[in-house]
Amino acid sequence: MKPPEAEKIIYGVHPVLEALRQQGDCLEEVMMARGGRGRWFEEVKRLAQRYGVRFRLVEPAWLARVAGPVHHQGILARTCGYRYLPEADLLARLSEAGDAALTVAADCLQDPMNLGNLLRTAAAVGVQGVLIPKDRAVGVTSTVAKAAAGALAHIPVCRVTNLTDALARLKEIGLWVIGAEAEAPQTIYGADLRGPLALVIGSEGRGLRPRVRQACDRVLAIPMAAGKIGSLNAATAGAVLLYEVFRQRLAATS
Repeated sequence: MKPPEAEKIIYGVHPVLEALRQQGDCLEEVMMARGGRGRWFEEVKRLAQRYGVRFRLVEPAWLARVAGPVHHQGILARTCGYRYLPEADLLARLSEAGDAALTVAADCLQDPMNLGNLLRTAAAVGVQGVLIPKDRAVGVTSTVAKAAAGALAHIPVCRVTNLTDALARLKEIGLWVIGAEAEAPQTIYGADLRGPLALVIGSEGRGLRPRVRQACDRVLAIPMAAGKIGSLNAATAGAVLLYEVFRQRLAATS
């Protein structure tokens, strides 16, 4: 039997449960290893029945063949393929959010773990959506979904052909575009981040592409102890930036 495509597989207890709870009608099938009877077994079975998702028990060896060398925890789900949010819908969501509008643009991230962890943080602080480019960047794969630990059920991802043009359209609806750059003269702690924002995180190693940097209204650095480390990875940098935005917004409402 030919295994499903990797980008159509969700694996791990928490990601599969969250997908069933939030987007059950987007799943085609749930497969569990025979003999597995965790506390979550009955909930998985019940949700699969509610949404008409095929549920079956399979041999652990078969599950391992489909999942590959990952820690699948004895459960897989086949999806209909990730449904990216249309750009027009993301713009509408951000417009409706007003001053609370917040989105993240990931400029050509290559590491699915970085993207997944960034999505998890973005969901935690209430980001309305995440932008990624179609070319030279990882998309939403099973590894991304696993790293996001269920966050994909709560935060949409929008994939665009030209990230620079998409940033221009964000400006047109009133968002300030802020890029993260290690060498920027101003740090995030000296900037007002309370208004409608798009935070742009550069790729691993190369950072922001020149045209993307030029599209930013401002670039900010994350301060670090001199001489200790060159820069943070993309997911960590995104988390620091997003939580500074979150902190400032909380302070403004208290």
